[in-house]
Amino acid sequence: MAAAPPLSIVVIPLIGQSALANCLDRLPLASVECIVVLRETMGAVTSWERRYPSVTFLGAANAPVPVRRQFGIRMAAGDVIGLIEDTTWPDEGWCAATLSAFADPRTAAAGGPVRIADALPSRYRALGASEYGAFATNGPARVATGSSISDQPVAASRVPGNNMAFRRLDLIETIDERDGGMFEGLSCARLLGKGRQVVYHPRMLVTYAVCDWHNAALATRLHHGRIYAAGHVRGRAWPSRLIHLAKIPLLPIVLSARAVGSLPGSGSLTARMATLFWVVLMESAWALGEAVGVLTRRWEEYQRVALMIFGIDASFAQHATRRRTC
Repeated sequence: MAAAPPLSIVVIPLIGQSALANCLDRLPLASVECIVVLRETMGAVTSWERRYPSVTFLGAANAPVPVRRQFGIRMAAGDVIGLIEDTTWPDEGWCAATLSAFADPRTAAAGGPVRIADALPSRYRALGASEYGAFATNGPARVATGSSISDQPVAASRVPGNNMAFRRLDLIETIDERDGGMFEGLSCARLLGKGRQVVYHPRMLVTYAVCDWHNAALATRLHHGRIYAAGHVRGRAWPSRLIHLAKIPLLPIVLSARAVGSLPGSGSLTARMATLFWVVLMESAWALGEAVGVLTRRWEEYQRVALMIFGIDASFAQHATRRRTC
């Protein structure tokens, strides 16, 4: 029986086509296991297999990102699983840095810095800052060390969704089928709850370099905010939900300040103001989504109880709720 490879890389395409090819071309495909989980609009699996014969391509129809991650994780054989997206280009030393992040056997998850490409239009730079501002190049490492860049991993509480890695067995234990896929925040929280380590490695560098029109849409930001809040308050009583709701008006200010603070100081004033404009819009949409998620989650719970009391089949109730939240 062949030994498991030290590193498996699961690539989740958000764009496909040339973006996916550019991402794959930056990986050492001859020395790692690579798995790509495609959506149906991203080309036939067979055509990609002819172009990259050493890569395993899976088709997942219209499955969302968390579900596609879970598909890839199930297929991976490596002791460590790295997860990236095709909007993100790994640095030349990314694979080596990823493996070195797990030198300590207590480490179960690792993430690294995300550089936002200067060439991106302001709207997509704003998206990058909103999504990955907390992981701006060298930020957490400098905070932890108080000085220049370190080659050593530092303790963290979470990882960026486009630049992360986990010990395979630890990761599998954190995935709950009720979550609807693999979410990095939930996995990190569960690992920390078990006494495992999450780290940030300053050499696990990636560049956010591709325009992602879908995730830059304000409707998508609102939808993601709703999903986040609904999961965060699941099972909580109304007083706890109202406390969460009361904090939401501050979110556009707090999140926008954090995102803008992660952007480099270079560039014209006009370009920076355009980026700031989009940051504020995106964070406001996210905050509105959180408010909707806090309120509607409780309504859905009452709806399911009412349907059960009146004798309506539970599978129908589940179907109705799913239709309303899609």
